Parts: sequence; C-alpha cells; structure tokens
Amino acid sequence: MQTLADASTVDMTRTRLRLCSGVTFTPQVYGDQTFYHIEVGAKSLYYRIGYTEYVFLSLLDGRTSFCEALALTARTLGADALPQPQAMSLYTWAVENKVATFAEGDASKSTPDKPAATNPLQKYNPLWIRIPLGRPDAMLKVMQPFLGWLFSPVATMLGVLLMLAAMFRLATDWDRFAAASENVFAKENWLWLLLAWIGLKSVHELGHGLVCRRYGGTVRETGIILAFFAPLAYVDVTSCWAFRSRWQRIHTAVAGMYVELLLASIAIFTWTQFRSEVTSHLLYNVIVMASVSTLLFNANPLMRFDGYYILADLLQVPNLYTESGLAVKRFMSRVLFGIRSSTPTVGGGHGGILTVYGVAAFVWRIFICFTMALAASALFHGAGMMLSIMAAVAWFAMPVVKSVKGGLQIFHSEPARAVRGAVIATAMAGLIVAVFCKMPVPFSNTAPGVVTLPDGRMIRSEVSGFIDRIHVVDGQRVEEGELLILLRNEDITSEYQDLRLEHQQETVRYQTALKEHDAGTAKVARGNLASLDERLAEAAQQAAALEIRAAAAGIVVARQLETRLNSYIKEGEELLLVDDDQPRELRVSVAQQDFAELESKLGHTVPVRLGTRARTTGIVTRVVPRASRRLPFQSLAATEGGSLPVVSASGDDGETESRLTEQRFEAVIQLRGEDAATEHVVGERGYISLPSMHRSLGSHAYYGFRNWLHNQIAATTRAARG
Repeated sequence: MQTLADASTVDMTRTRLRLCSGVTFTPQVYGDQTFYHIEVGAKSLYYRIGYTEYVFLSLLDGRTSFCEALALTARTLGADALPQPQAMSLYTWAVENKVATFAEGDASKSTPDKPAATNPLQKYNPLWIRIPLGRPDAMLKVMQPFLGWLFSPVATMLGVLLMLAAMFRLATDWDRFAAASENVFAKENWLWLLLAWIGLKSVHELGHGLVCRRYGGTVRETGIILAFFAPLAYVDVTSCWAFRSRWQRIHTAVAGMYVELLLASIAIFTWTQFRSEVTSHLLYNVIVMASVSTLLFNANPLMRFDGYYILADLLQVPNLYTESGLAVKRFMSRVLFGIRSSTPTVGGGHGGILTVYGVAAFVWRIFICFTMALAASALFHGAGMMLSIMAAVAWFAMPVVKSVKGGLQIFHSEPARAVRGAVIATAMAGLIVAVFCKMPVPFSNTAPGVVTLPDGRMIRSEVSGFIDRIHVVDGQRVEEGELLILLRNEDITSEYQDLRLEHQQETVRYQTALKEHDAGTAKVARGNLASLDERLAEAAQQAAALEIRAAAAGIVVARQLETRLNSYIKEGEELLLVDDDQPRELRVSVAQQDFAELESKLGHTVPVRLGTRARTTGIVTRVVPRASRRLPFQSLAATEGGSLPVVSASGDDGETESRLTEQRFEAVIQLRGEDAATEHVVGERGYISLPSMHRSLGSHAYYGFRNWLHNQIAATTRAARG
C-alpha cells in the first residue's frame, strides 16, 4: 500500500520525488512571459507556475534528490534559479497538492500514512447534491457537425446582432412586457415553466460541450446538481484548461450564456406575435430565465459557474477560489500574527485582487447559507432548519477546524504571536459587531398602502344576496339617496312578507278582542304585536338593505361593476365608491418593528410616494394599536404584485384566503395636495417613508432581506399551487 509522508515531520532535503502519473504540463504564453499549466488528471485540478518553477519540477524523476534538483536548476538558469527557501516551499507544495509523490524506496516511506484532509460532509451536503449521468463526449461528437457552426465567428456576430435587435424590439414594447410580469396563475403554468427551465439549462450545458470540442477538448462527465433541491445541469469541460489560448477557454465558459441569450432573443420576437395573457406570461418567464436570471446567476464570479472561470482566465489565475482563499489566509496571518509567508503564489501581481475576491467569496458563502436557512425554515419548518444546519456544518466545519488547529500550532510554537492575534481578532470582531449590530444608521423604511376615501364613502352590502340589477356605471354622478344596486334574496323577502301578513292577522285579532271586551285575548295579542313589531322592523331594515343607495352625492367609482351582475355577494362586501371630492386617505400596513416610529409621527407629516409620481406628503391621522395578520387590501399581496408576503389560509367560512405571514399594524394617512380630491386615484398603491435613526445596519439588513425572501417564497408557493 502506498504511503504519503507528512512534510512537517520529514527532512525534505533528503527525499526524492517523482511526478504523479496523469500530471501534464502545458506551456502558455501571457504577454512576454511563458507559464505552464499543470493538470492533475485524476483530480481534475489545475495550477499555473512560471518557467523557473517548471524547470525545477521537471527534474523530479524519482532518482534526483531535492539538493540535486536545486543544483541542476541553478546550473541551467543561473541567477534566475529559485532560492532554496522558495524551492523548498514549491517542493512541499507539489507533495501536498498531489503533483508529486515520494519515490519508491525513499526513506520517507517509513512515515505512516497521512491522507490529505478532506471534508467528508461536503460529499453529503443535503442542499448541494451532485448526480453524475455519464460521459456525453460521444454524443457531442455526433452533434458537432450539425450544431458546431453556431459558434463560428460569423454565426456569433449574427447572434449578437440578433440580440441587439431583440433588445430594441423589447424597448419599443416595454409597457406591455412589464404588464406581462403580473402573475398569471394557471395549473399548467408550473409544469410549462419547469420544462422551460430544464430545456434552457440543457442547451446551456450543450453550448459548453460543443465549444469545448470545437477547440479539441473532451467532455468527461455530465449530470445534475440539486442546489437546494432545484435541478441544475452541469458538464465537466475542465479539459479546456489545456487550451493554449485563454480566449478559447473564455469562449468555452461564455458559450452557455450565449446560447441562452440567443434563445431569449428568439423568445422576444415570438412574444411580440402573441396576445394571449397566458402565452405572454410563459414567454415572459422564458425571456427572464434565459437572460436576466442567466446573467445574474451564471455570470456571478463568486459562484463556481461560468463567471468564475471567465474571471479566473482574465486574471490568469487557475484555481481562483483556492488561491484567493490562500491569499486571505496569508493576509490574515500577516495582520493577526505578523507572519509573512514565503510560499510562491500563482497570482502574480494580482495579490490584492485575490484577497478582495477571497473575502467577497467568503461573505457570499455566508449569505447563501443564511438565505437557504431562512428559505428552508419557511418552506419546510423544523425539517428545513435541520437541513440548513447540516449544510452549514458541511460547508464550514472543516475551515473552522483548520483555523483552530492553525491557531493552536502558533500558540504552542510562538505564544506571543498567538496573544497578539487573539487581541487583534477580538478587537476586529468587536468593531464589526458594534458597527453592524449596535451603531444606529439613518435608513428610511417604508410601509405600503392603498389610496381610499374616508370611512363612509365606501358602499358595502349590509346583507347577503345576488346582484339583481345595476342602476349606475363607473364615472356616473349620483345624488344622495339615489338607487345604485338592487339585490335579490328570497329568504329576506319571504320573511318580510310573512311577518307583514302575520302582523296584519295579529292586529285583526287584537281589534276583535277589544270589540268583544275579551281582556285576556287582547293582552296576548298586544304582546304578540310588540314582538312582531320588533321582528318586522328588523326584517324591513334587511329588505330595505336590498336596495343599495348613495349615502352622499358624488361620482361612482366601480371598475367592471357590470361583470358582477347575478353574482353572489356577502354581507359587508365592498361594492363601489361614491367619490364626493373629499381628501383621500392612504391606508398603510406597518411592520411591527416600525410601529413605534410611526406612532411618534401621529399628527405629523410623513413623505408619501404614489406610483411613479413625485413625492408628496400626508398627515398621520390614526394608528390602529392592534396588530393582525388580516390582509387589508388584496393588491398589497406579493402574489398580486404588492410587497407584503402572504400565505394561503382557511377563513372563518372555510374558504381559502390570503393571510399575512406575520402580524402588522394599520394606519391612516390623510393625503395633502393642491387638488387632493382629483390628484390621487382611489385604489392606487403607494407607500410612506419612515426615516429611522434608532435601528442598526444589521437590523435593517435582516428585516429587508427577510421580507424579500418571504415575498419570493409566497409568489413561488402561489404559482406552484396554481
């Protein structure tokens, strides 16, 4: 059984190394310098070294010792040869990264095995599951003659022109495109969107594979990655790192996005030919998935997708993620412990960029973990939280363990440096916590609302029934007491008629008893009449409520009222408005954390924004001190294009209705303006701004991100239920 020596316990100057099988060197020229890409075939790992390092490593044949290789390098390169410390660092690096191994019979073989540290949990990360589906190279070889021309220079230029034409066409019909973004829920939509997603990702990976083969590469594997249970296709085109031209490698990485953008352009021209709302909505989603989503997701260099490999080639740093992590490690070692590493880097003059990228990638990883934790908790409740914990352990357990071990090693070898590091780290952590969680930051929160008329202007049904006749239309002027709508309810009408008849009969009985001087019968009849009077008055009130009349003179506001003819309405249901030119109100829904801020504004003005018009102001006239999960207006729901996250719940009558995901308060803002009665449209959405100096940056970030995530989950859940 082959063993691997621990470089920290072996005198490396007395050892002999040989290059591992499957390791190949490919010369590549960047500017006026020659570099060599190292490919570790068995691991699909790639590194870049300079010519000097290549000369040294090429001498490791299993018979040449470290000292002999160093001497031969100095004889060959003269003053350009590696100094002994750098050569030893490179020598050790080659062993640790599986580029070289100890020769057979070397003295180091007596050292027990010490396999490279790996994180076994990452293989079983429940939120990132890799499922290989085989080697597609043979299939791509067959497809290459038929589809490979799509990536030729001429075809690519024509494709770019098509994209520009599609952008221009979309700009000319932007209003209709924006309207198509409204959720059109149909049971079959979810299936079509899923199929579209799978199709787009399949052709995306097909583009990578075809371009890779175009330049002589091979596609070793294809499969599916379940990222948070969402299927993502992948192809292994790591062979492109052997291409001599970095532009060929960049072309391979860009190919997937190019194909999707091409399909998005075709979808735009197709969308312009259809007027069906459902078809337009489906094409809208295809356009967004193939363009905006692709660019935001695949072009993001912080994730190991297309954008990552493009940036790695632009910076000429293979294994960008690993090298940036090492750059951050070196930076932190220098800041915390004052240790300057002599290990050679492959980043060249990009050390600062690598450090910034490493920090950004680490922050992004935490952000993704936090996002998944919130999403899993919202979707799967307790089980989702367990999945999130497992994923966090899989991602962060090994780095934390390595950091702790490194700190302990420094503590045992150089206690003074360890104390310095602990003091600086504690101070930095305290400063970050103070800035992020304690220091107030001037932010402006918002509370969404809908423009309404003051109480009493809304006409509601006082009884249940069917709309029998509609006597007005939207925009018609009516006078006080004028008949607007006539309802039909046979139960109310019959009960009223029966009570009238019964009352008449009891009246006759009472009068007869009086004429006959029958005191007992008259007393009973009088009692019955008193009871009937109460019941008849109530029945008469209900019967009169079947005639819905205007409470004041004004203009009827009732869009599409005629479509409700013969429909059933419940008691208290809103039917229409009678606009009597009184100032409008903005009824807003306020988050719990903003209640105290808004309550302090009672009687004062606050900034108001309605639609896309210029800001105006309003006076906070009332704040309801009781929180509720009741949705004040359906148009405020995230599923209807609003900003409030909602969930489906059963109402008191057993029917499904939308409820807020958390309790919120309501408030009334009286709108101001030179002509507030006509300037503000009833039913229009708007919001108020609440400047806050009492909440921290962390608090703002947490609540803002949580609301956004709830909105996405609510919209997705509603679409899935159709």
